[in-house]
Order: sequence, then C-alpha cells, then structure tokens
Amino acid sequence: MSGTQKIFIKAPNWIGDAILATPALHLLRHALPDAHITVMARPWVADVYCANLDIDRLWTEEDKKKGWRNFLAITSKIRAEKFDIGIAFPNSLGSALLMALGRVKQRVGYNRDGRGILLTDSIAADSKSLSIHMVEYYINLLSPICSTEGTRELTVPTPPEAIETITKTLAESLPSEAKNRPLAAFSPGATGGTAKRWLPERFAAVADHLYEKWGVHSLILGSQAERDIAEEMAHHAKHPITILAGKCTIRETIALCDRLSLFVCNDSGLMHLAAAKDVPLVAIFGPTEYVATAPYHPRAILIRQDGACPEAPCMRKHCPYDHHACMTAVSAEMVIAAVDQQMQKGSSPFIPNS
Repeated sequence: MSGTQKIFIKAPNWIGDAILATPALHLLRHALPDAHITVMARPWVADVYCANLDIDRLWTEEDKKKGWRNFLAITSKIRAEKFDIGIAFPNSLGSALLMALGRVKQRVGYNRDGRGILLTDSIAADSKSLSIHMVEYYINLLSPICSTEGTRELTVPTPPEAIETITKTLAESLPSEAKNRPLAAFSPGATGGTAKRWLPERFAAVADHLYEKWGVHSLILGSQAERDIAEEMAHHAKHPITILAGKCTIRETIALCDRLSLFVCNDSGLMHLAAAKDVPLVAIFGPTEYVATAPYHPRAILIRQDGACPEAPCMRKHCPYDHHACMTAVSAEMVIAAVDQQMQKGSSPFIPNS
C-alpha cells in the first residue's frame, strides 16, 4: 500500500448519525479515489456500513465496558496501521484521544469537549456549525482534507445475504391474507428517552386507515427493548399487524426497506434508514431539533406542533409535564392526511410475493 493515503474514520455512535455521515464518506471517496479508508464503528452501527463501497475496511469497536485496557488495545491497533489522516465524527474526547494515542498524523474534528489540543485540525463549533443539518455538519469535517463540493445523498446499500433472510422472515411472519398486500412499516419507539414517542393508539389508527383505504398491511419495527410499545400499538389496532420488533437485525431491516411502500415513525435511527432507502416517509417530531436531524429526503413529510409547548424543541429525554403537548398536539388525522399524500404520489407498491 506504499504511496496510498491511509485514512481512519471514527464513525458516529448512533444508527441515525452513522447514516447521516454517509454523504461525507462518499465525498471523501470521490475526492481521494486511491485512498484506503478504514471506518471504526460500534457493534450496533457497523451493519449500516457493511455493504458501503466507499469504505475499504470496517472495524467493529469493542464494548466500552471493557475499560481502559481495551481502549489502549484499540490505540495500539490504530498505531500499527500508521494512518495519514483521521476524522472523528463523534464530538467526544475519547474519539480524539484514540487518534492522538494512535499517532494518526493529521487529526480532524470539531473543537468541543476540550479536545482541541488533541487535534491537528480543529474546526470551530460555532453557532453556524450548530444550526445546520447533520449531513452538512459531518461534511464540514472534510474541509481541511479535500473539496466538499458534490452530491449529498444518503447511502446504505442492501447486504446481499440479508435479502434471503428477510424473505424467510416475512414468509414465516405475515398472515396469509397479507402476502398479496403492499407493506408499510411503523417505528413507534425511539432510543434516548420517551419524549420523542407519539401515542401508540394513534399509530394504530393510522395503520387501520392504511388497511381500510389503501389495502396496506402494517409491520412494527424496533428493538427487543421496544417490544412492549409495539405490542401496545398492535393491541389498539382493529386490523392485523405483524410485529417484527426484536426479530430483525439492522442488516435485515435494510433489506426490508427495499420492500416497503411507506414508513411512519418518530424521530429515530430507522427514520434515517427509511430516508436513505428512498421509502416514502412520514415522521413525527416533538422535542428534538428538526433543523439538524430532519429526514434528509425531498419527499419526506415532517409533522410537528412546536406551538403546543413554549419550550419545544427542548431536547429533553423525558417530558417533565403531564401534557407532553409537543407530541399529543399531533393528531391521528394530521398523520393520516400526510400518509394519504404519500400514497397518492403514485410510487409502485411492493407486493411481497410479486
């Protein structure tokens, strides 16, 4: 690999953020086509990058709970590679320290959490950088390295092996009457607290509307930890719903998105996955900052009612008030209108056994 620039990238720590960083990865590859790019990602994030052709090598980072001994082992691994350039997408002190102890020659990151001294190229985290979409926030990190001009598109290719496994999962999970219907997916959960969650009974009302007006069968996605909220949504529905929460890996969920006619969700990592996979999308926002984390897709519909609470968007994990107004102010009728708008745009529905 003599003469080839070696680039180390510490990936964001959450699925949604990892997806929003893919345009930066693509621009980096386009600007430096001969570079060798290594991405280090947490285990739950790595699957987002497993089929990404802009990456040459994917390292899965060990669990943080293993402590300093594991951290030093990772820095030794980085040091042995003699990387020319490193980019820390997370704002953490630890990600900058990894590159510094790993003796990466050029170390790029935002100057936050007191880590500027560990970086050779620290980018100011001023009010301008904090008031843009996360896609642009990550692309800004390329400015000391290469041009940032070019197309901004989310990229999450489908792992070929996941196509077979999700086909099998659907064959085993869908009721017989649903196997000739288009599919919609719902993600009623959200990591990082309950404040981002819309009401399960209202999600159920939207699913019932999809069944009655459009003949759509609904799936509920999420982690095993979100199984309870999935079951609550299904309990409120009048028509059958298939619960896949806790049953699909991220790879399988990527493959599933290729089969969906619609995605309805809270602000979540799966929302960004649906946007990356070009699924017609309706997203419900409440306490989170939509300017930075709105779905990055021209067709996505974002629903919010900031005026319902004077503190919105407050960025809290849990609402301190009984009313949870920023979310309860979003009615089922509002979301149904958005769902109908997406369905009327005429995308070809995926029929599971067609």
